[in-house]
Amino acid sequence: QEIIEKYHNLCTVQWEGVIGNMCAPSQAEWEQLLTNCSAFLFYGMERFMSHVLLNWLVAMNIPKCRLVVLLDLIRSRQSHQRITNSDFHK
Repeated sequence: QEIIEKYHNLCTVQWEGVIGNMCAPSQAEWEQLLTNCSAFLFYGMERFMSHVLLNWLVAMNIPKCRLVVLLDLIRSRQSHQRITNSDFHK
């Protein structure tokens, strides 16, 4: 949030997304974010692939997105439990 506030006025592009503990985006929300962006940044405690379905991601057409930065696997007790539960059902 601090970075967005600091650099918001330096560029004319619109920042959009999910920050912090606001909510966990649905597949449709991830698709909307990726389809409408020119750059995508994921910085999370879990694997990005634990949030989206692989077959859905491969089938996506995202021609506007020119840059994807995935910074994941920052661990906490809650994220480790979520990943364990998610992997158990796969």
